[in-house]
Amino acid sequence: MTTEPSSKWGGKKGPRGPRSTDSTSHSSNRLAILALQFKISHGVWLSRFTRRHPDLEIKGLNLMAVDNGKVVGDFDILGSPEDRSKEIASFPDVAEVECYGVRPNLAMYRVLYRKSRPVALRNELEILVRYPFSDKNGVCTCELVGQRSRLRRFVSGLHASGNDPRLLSFRPNDSGSLTQPNVVNLTRIQRALFRQALRSGYYEVPRRVTLTQLAEKVSRNKSSVSKTLTRVERRLAEFAAMAGA
Repeated sequence: MTTEPSSKWGGKKGPRGPRSTDSTSHSSNRLAILALQFKISHGVWLSRFTRRHPDLEIKGLNLMAVDNGKVVGDFDILGSPEDRSKEIASFPDVAEVECYGVRPNLAMYRVLYRKSRPVALRNELEILVRYPFSDKNGVCTCELVGQRSRLRRFVSGLHASGNDPRLLSFRPNDSGSLTQPNVVNLTRIQRALFRQALRSGYYEVPRRVTLTQLAEKVSRNKSSVSKTLTRVERRLAEFAAMAGA
């Protein structure tokens, strides 16, 4: 991969000569949006599954770090409608799989699996992923939001670990700074469901209630509950990342 010019990351090049440390620091700390593709390591179930099924595409709806070096995520598999839980569970890095349901051209899963190097690096650098991201034939396509300097370090880390990153686009974030509102905007229904999920132990590890049990508690279907919680989790993740959590 050709090295990107420094102006890609820090704005237009100025005249030669020493630059202000404050100016350089301000530029590198500004938020930017990076569209990126990279190869998923062969040991990660996402890579093995999509290379085995090149006609299928996985959409990652959210990811959350848990204890013992694992992450849990919600995924849609687009393509032939069948329950592939057993196949996913057979990969060495997968600890648990739950199928939410199967619809025409879509199957929904929650997967607990070992954290990969890109996920660990993203968490370490406090970089936000814009969901959904896409995995197809062993390649991840995603949009990332973070400080310019941290995005640069993330791409360098992917190079070092052999993930062969390819930049698709790079642009300043609309906000232009790290200043964000101190309130997460959720609807009344979203807040009520999220509070019920917390009270019921849905986010504990291990969970005290399943998604089906939670849906029964609030008298809603499982698919609706899953989608609502996914939206809540995405907004909370965006708020945490923008606040520098």
